[in-house]
Amino acid sequence: MFIVDNHIHLGQPGVHVSDYIYKELRKNWTERGFRYHSVEVASEKREVTALVDVMDEAGLDVCCVLAGNWNRVLPPEQRPYNVPNAFVATQVAQSGGRLIGICSVDPIVDPWDAADELERCVRDEDFRGCKLYPTYAHFDPRDKACEPVYEAASALGIPIHFHMGYTPVCGADMKLQQPWLLDEVGRRFPKLKVVVCHMGYPYAEEAMGLVSRHENFHADLSALGFHHPRKVYQLIHDFGCVNSWDRLLYGSENPFMRTFHKTVMSINEVAAEIGMPEIPQDALEHILGGNACRLYRIDRAALGR
Repeated sequence: MFIVDNHIHLGQPGVHVSDYIYKELRKNWTERGFRYHSVEVASEKREVTALVDVMDEAGLDVCCVLAGNWNRVLPPEQRPYNVPNAFVATQVAQSGGRLIGICSVDPIVDPWDAADELERCVRDEDFRGCKLYPTYAHFDPRDKACEPVYEAASALGIPIHFHMGYTPVCGADMKLQQPWLLDEVGRRFPKLKVVVCHMGYPYAEEAMGLVSRHENFHADLSALGFHHPRKVYQLIHDFGCVNSWDRLLYGSENPFMRTFHKTVMSINEVAAEIGMPEIPQDALEHILGGNACRLYRIDRAALGR
């Protein structure tokens, strides 16, 4: 099975990500010992050679790797969180096609400059998507300042990933992580491709309903490695009750990249245990890789995998 991990962050702790932010991001995971799906945080790999080695060990074919910059809203003692587009582009270029770049821009400081940077990343660096962080960067995705970025992404045909849902970082604003905020975006920009990251958890049912309303919206499974496989099964099953399987993408989040795809691959064992319907095999193949190949224009034949 061809597997694409839709959601992996680059950036080394202490260099691109401050010790403060890194600990905030990981505090709940380390305290709970990766109860169900993963291994220790120390095993995370965030640069190209080591990351591709982990992909080979785990059986992952392609990873989408994410840029991001939250420095605008962080007090000096908490900075940096800055994984530049240029850094991601360098890592992607060295990966032999195994990494797909997802750039990031800040639509608030200078909306037109942000749109220009998005266009440059796609045109010159072959980035295949853009990641926005409303809750971390403290902006409402409905803000009209975001319109130049949405217009650019629509014209380029690339998806925008929105961080929606849970984060343990207390500086992030919970009211800006609710999936319903994207409904107005979808109505104003019907051609815009959107990925609702983390299935909006803990607002997962809201995210499922949101995706069902907008034909170019998707959700991903990233960071759901927190949960017992029965919960993961239920989320996948319930998503399929109201949406096409073509709208759901596999993603892990870094600490879960070694093992979470194996949980999803074997999810029908859970279905048998609890007496629920199986997820169709072709649906699992779409979720784990086929949908991402379509959305990010991944040429499997060119990779020889």
